[in-house]
Amino acid sequence: MTATKAITKLLKLTGLKVTGFTFKGRGRELYLCVKPYKNGCQCPECGRRGKVKRTLPDARKWRDLCVGGWTIFFLYCPREILCATHGRLQEDIPWAEPFARITFRLEYLILIYSQLMTQKAAAELLRLAPSTFSDVLHRTITRVRDGHRLRGLRSIGIDEVSYQKRHKYVTVVYDLERSCVVWVGKGKGRDTIDGFFNTVLSAYQIGGVEIELWLDHNLLSHELPRRVG
Repeated sequence: MTATKAITKLLKLTGLKVTGFTFKGRGRELYLCVKPYKNGCQCPECGRRGKVKRTLPDARKWRDLCVGGWTIFFLYCPREILCATHGRLQEDIPWAEPFARITFRLEYLILIYSQLMTQKAAAELLRLAPSTFSDVLHRTITRVRDGHRLRGLRSIGIDEVSYQKRHKYVTVVYDLERSCVVWVGKGKGRDTIDGFFNTVLSAYQIGGVEIELWLDHNLLSHELPRRVG
């Protein structure tokens, strides 16, 4: 087994191929020369393969995980492709978001660590500056939320939860069929619930939703969307 194949297996790398490696930073940083594996030259918009127009002269660098005391970096010179639909674009990078400086794997670890410990402690473990850690965390959460779409929503429950000794409230919307939270809004009352129906659901979705309320005030007297049929 070659050294590059061994590195690929040890680091459990998928969607890319290691073509070379070098150590820097007094042996504390491992730079991997990589390239997309079998899915290169794809258009980032439609996913179709395009014709290669040129390879960018400067290699881009992506920060990856910390493994065995090494900080891993990916190096690659992206290619510009010509898509029949979307024109000239930079190819899709399977291990990171477009224009991102860190990999999907590191983003995922940041999200997991943020649930288990403080941001300061997580940043120290991942060898990131606290400000960088916070910026990446919020950008990742925003991107994931923007990509979240509610589908097949048929039965929901609406509840109000108090915190800070009942001085503040949040309104929580549950998918009763899947037993999961689909939306949380700051505040309580009709205006807060309207924010969910007006910004999250389409008119078609509202017409097919059955609602169950768990509220402690006279909100039940207001007219809310009902299931059609």
